[in-house]
Amino acid sequence: MNEVIVPSKVQFNEQDRIKEGGFRFADKYAGRKISQFTTPRGGRHYEVEGYKFDFTSVTSITGIVNKRGIPDWYKRKGIEKAIEIMDEPGAQARLEMQAKGKNDRARKHKNHTWQTQLYDEAKVGPKEAMDFAAKFGNDSHELIEAIALQDIGRPRLDASTPDSQYIPIIEGFKAWLRHADMHIVASEMTVYHPAYKYAGTIDLVCALNKDPYALVVVDLKTGGVFDEAAMQLSAYTEALRYLLPPYSGLVNPCYSYHVDEAWVLQLPRERPIEWDADKLYEIYKVNDIQGYFDAFDNAHKLRGLLEKEAWSS
Repeated sequence: MNEVIVPSKVQFNEQDRIKEGGFRFADKYAGRKISQFTTPRGGRHYEVEGYKFDFTSVTSITGIVNKRGIPDWYKRKGIEKAIEIMDEPGAQARLEMQAKGKNDRARKHKNHTWQTQLYDEAKVGPKEAMDFAAKFGNDSHELIEAIALQDIGRPRLDASTPDSQYIPIIEGFKAWLRHADMHIVASEMTVYHPAYKYAGTIDLVCALNKDPYALVVVDLKTGGVFDEAAMQLSAYTEALRYLLPPYSGLVNPCYSYHVDEAWVLQLPRERPIEWDADKLYEIYKVNDIQGYFDAFDNAHKLRGLLEKEAWSS
């Protein structure tokens, strides 16, 4: 019996994510069902109604880019885990006993020590930290999605009361909403690019108050902001541009929307020490959307090559 693969997320109609009376996709792209599929290892792809090929996830493509600073972060989390283990009463004696047990059972390589045992246990530190950060980020996105949908008149019926650890995230987001010279017009909206065969979900689409037809793509980050985020945002921007009706500069809203900016809104779980006490968020604007989209396209091509067999006999 063939296994039935169930999508992890489905967008039945993009208009469900857009403020009523706001922008619309061009007719030939509008109203298509988009299904997201997640593999056991965390990879993603999308299926878009009417297309016979899969769309690669934007974040799966940018995931091949190394994040500067991550190796040092891994070391720090490993050291923190080791300190946590050694702070437990009788930790060294326990580790010595476990190392002796391994040496007694080993036929050769009887070189286990309490230090090697500590190293083995501390290795899980970075993964534990990454799992916690991922869950915190996902939960934060859901809470902000509920606020954003409420703001555009499409409230979620299953919105939950946040735990206290998420209050700074919510306060930072609401502060940004008050200060930003723009308003939300779409939330958690999946976009796709048939020509480049990728898809992804935009956290927020906003419109400038001074020009409501000027759209800004906004991505939320509760962790660090790395350069590949500019590639991610550029990909979202190009996809949204592709799906909108051609911009002609007319007053008619259906044909006047254009996307010229892409931002990261950082609402960090771990507050940077250099921030002022009253600072709640940070904004990062992509300087060169076309340049970073070209980099994204190259990463997409590289990922495709890496999935193929490089050699033949």
